Amino acid sequence: MRQLTISLILCCAFAGTSLGAEFDVLIRGGIVVDGTGSPGQVADVGIVGDRIAAVGDLSDASAELEIEAKGRHVAPGFIDLHNHADRNIGRNPDVANYLFQGVTSILTGNCGMSPADVGQWFDDVGEKGVGPNVAILIGHNAVRREVMGNEDRAPTEDEQRRMEALVHEAMEQGTFGMSTGLTYLPGTYSETEEIIGLASVVSEWDGLYASHMRSEFSGIGDAIDEAIRIGEEAGVPVHISHFKVADNAMWGQSTMTLGKVSDARKAGLDVTVDQYPYTAASTGLTNLIPAWARAGSREDFQARLDDPEMRARIKTEVIDILNGPRAAGDLSRVTIASYKRFPEYVGKTLAEVTELRGYEPTIPNGAEVAMELLYEARGSAIYHMMTEEDVRRIMQSPFTAIASDGSAVDFDSGVPHLRNYGAFPRVLRRYVVEEKLLTLEEAIHKMTLMPADRIGLHDRGRIAAGLVADVVVFDLERVRDFDDWAKPHRYAEGFDYVFVAGQAVIADGKQTGARPGRLLRKTDFAEQSPAH
Repeated sequence: MRQLTISLILCCAFAGTSLGAEFDVLIRGGIVVDGTGSPGQVADVGIVGDRIAAVGDLSDASAELEIEAKGRHVAPGFIDLHNHADRNIGRNPDVANYLFQGVTSILTGNCGMSPADVGQWFDDVGEKGVGPNVAILIGHNAVRREVMGNEDRAPTEDEQRRMEALVHEAMEQGTFGMSTGLTYLPGTYSETEEIIGLASVVSEWDGLYASHMRSEFSGIGDAIDEAIRIGEEAGVPVHISHFKVADNAMWGQSTMTLGKVSDARKAGLDVTVDQYPYTAASTGLTNLIPAWARAGSREDFQARLDDPEMRARIKTEVIDILNGPRAAGDLSRVTIASYKRFPEYVGKTLAEVTELRGYEPTIPNGAEVAMELLYEARGSAIYHMMTEEDVRRIMQSPFTAIASDGSAVDFDSGVPHLRNYGAFPRVLRRYVVEEKLLTLEEAIHKMTLMPADRIGLHDRGRIAAGLVADVVVFDLERVRDFDDWAKPHRYAEGFDYVFVAGQAVIADGKQTGARPGRLLRKTDFAEQSPAH
């Protein structure tokens, strides 16, 4: 691990700064937690333009903006490795729900979901400007759907080549790697060899393979083995998304799952994971339906539900899903997060919706209601399906980064997962201050330098002279998320200042409206382009 001794460091390359010179921003006397995991130390931080110009004793200096940070902490801006803002950042370019968490950079395009044309997406997002920095992965599902639709079959040789060409084009345009969502359509229909071929293209660009694995339930062991095999055979680093044990039959098995990753690392393979700090997940209601039943178009799915024999087969499998990983036999473990057809269902449990539809809230009746809902429209849900024991064990692992799996949500719309507003402050409040599961330095490292190193952001993730001034100032005693599933739309508190590239996006705890975020392209960070 790179170590940084915080002392007086003046960087004359930045606007000719020298001892006693003016800074644009001067953060005085805060406890600097630099991102490396080293103990925090009291120091001043001077910013000129978009860079950290000096760290140390700057008592003789002055600045246009001076912040008295005594008793507060100063850290690198947090980096969220698992985000889905690519799908709605156009509506919410400030991404305020993350700025208030101290997040200054997000990696989108996860779980196999991304725009197929990344170049156009960069152009569209760049027109409005963004609050935080934004990077993206190319999604396997997007690539496969572009070439093959939602077909449940292997690609032809020509289709495989076309998918590989799309991945190559995306890497050329600046994506940081490829993601898969192997429980989602159409990625769930792919075989391992298909993904190895695509990941090999990513390897040529020194990119990352990030995977929402094929199973987080009873098949999780095999799914981890598959992810590791893809990395080994394609020659690409592997990052396993939202690492969890989400099956009541598997609760407590995080020892086994972490052991598989640890063994791979000991064998010399480059494998890491990320985690959001909750025992609930959130995804589409469609995940209550077996994948085979959703192949093809929406009309194909509805036709299967209209067929009595097929419907009975689907219902049997939905019952198994509700009795097992998604609800552990309890419909109250599933909460409707969004459903435009009947907005009155939002915020209610599947048990309550089942009763509203005139059924007793049994598992078979819940399966019937789930099929009815998905026949009529799409929606999403929150699934309470993990245990604190596994969450804590995964969080303590040295190869686990903190992430959110959230998005640039529409404020006050629906009842989204709390992670959209509270993932990072929750770690600080609950697992650092209250439970002391992590030290503050460990937690900050998992939010800053670890994710920066994972995707090669060499100019971020630390408090050090010469790096981009993505900096947060927070009061640890006041940092908090709001742990209220019924009222998720509340910004986190305690982050008094958040700077992105030297510009304040949060000042005195209030949003400034500035959009200094940059569109991060891997091609701008790569030491060299691939050989062709």
